[in-house]
Amino acid sequence: MLAFIVSAALASPTLIIDTEWRGMALADHLSHGPGVGLSVGVLSDHLRLGISGFARPGPINGATFTLTPEEPYKGQEQVQLRSDGGLMGPTLSVGLPVGARFRADMTAMVGYGGFGFYLTGEDRVTPDGRLPSAWEDQLMDGHDSSLGLGLDVGPRFTWRATEYLQPYVAARYTQMLGYDAAMRDRYAGVSMAIGLSTGRL
Repeated sequence: MLAFIVSAALASPTLIIDTEWRGMALADHLSHGPGVGLSVGVLSDHLRLGISGFARPGPINGATFTLTPEEPYKGQEQVQLRSDGGLMGPTLSVGLPVGARFRADMTAMVGYGGFGFYLTGEDRVTPDGRLPSAWEDQLMDGHDSSLGLGLDVGPRFTWRATEYLQPYVAARYTQMLGYDAAMRDRYAGVSMAIGLSTGRL
């Protein structure tokens, strides 16, 4: 009996590949970056299990963060830093159809990652030739970044344009647990995403 239930649940699984772009309001600033996901739908695709992640690339985000180190860096009382990071982990999604062409999901990801701050521009040419990462660690007393577990949860709404192409929009709340870096003691906030699901098994 158990074997029958399991085989029925796994019958005709669906492989879903997600690509998206996020606008993020994390750690009291606005940024953007890519997200990806790979999951398998079971139970007639009402339950999706997989892995997903997103990134906040520093080079494409212009926001800077002002650091006032204990001692001047290259004669500067203040230093402008940039930020990057990301989060990735296993993802669970529960969804139901809404009419013939729409689907609503609630997704949850518990992942591992981190966000940090780094020297940019001419400041990456350090005064003593050491690596910029060594100076970042020194200037921020070993707290230039913070790594750990993170949560990423929220609803997603998908339109089935074709059997293999399904655009979607999503809203998510992200929080890094126990975050503690020199420039921020909390890394959390909401995101909005637009994306595309594609592929079948």
